[in-house]
Amino acid sequence: MTTTPTTATTVRPSRRRPTRTVIALAVAIALALVVAVLLWVRDHRRDQEWEHGGDDVDVQARIEATGRDGFGDALVAAGVPSEPGPTVAGQMVVVQASWDSTPDPDGTFAFILLDDRLDPPLPLRGYGGWGPGGPTGTHWAGSYEDLSEHYSWLARTASAQTSDGWTDTTEAVGLSAVAAGDGTLAYWFDKDDLPTAHPERDLLLAVVFVDADGVVRWARKVPLTGLG
Repeated sequence: MTTTPTTATTVRPSRRRPTRTVIALAVAIALALVVAVLLWVRDHRRDQEWEHGGDDVDVQARIEATGRDGFGDALVAAGVPSEPGPTVAGQMVVVQASWDSTPDPDGTFAFILLDDRLDPPLPLRGYGGWGPGGPTGTHWAGSYEDLSEHYSWLARTASAQTSDGWTDTTEAVGLSAVAAGDGTLAYWFDKDDLPTAHPERDLLLAVVFVDADGVVRWARKVPLTGLG
């Protein structure tokens, strides 16, 4: 009796194509990674801007402190019309600032003068300014609250909570951020505040760049020299 040899057959596992669900999940993960990287890059660039923004903008300032009676003469000496100043002021301060470039000519340079004898420095009251765009008053905006989060020396620009609610007394003087320009700024002490005989040593001037959309981009300390 003869037997017919049998041929062994090998059963190969079937290769299934990835389902649509798997493909969609892979695409979603890839997109999430791309978005995460882009957000990290954006935040890193923003952190760098807070730290190094304004490094290529040279701002200089000269400063003079005077009594209220001498305020008008100090303004005239700075090239702007005489004004009497607030009746409640104890001492007036006049600053002549200049800069050589700008990140955006449609933006604003907001100047804050602070009493550096206090820790953290305390902002003075703003009076007004005269610059490339004409005379300006004082201002403050909610977006400026970011300053206290990024610069310890501007901690007192933040709103404070009192028994009457949240309040802020910081006042900036804004000048149009033209490509190169100059302007005059004025601030004042209350009558109960300690006056200064050496404003270039006792006070601190901050320049804050605000873009055309009203977003605060960075702040820098401005070196002060005496006008006298």
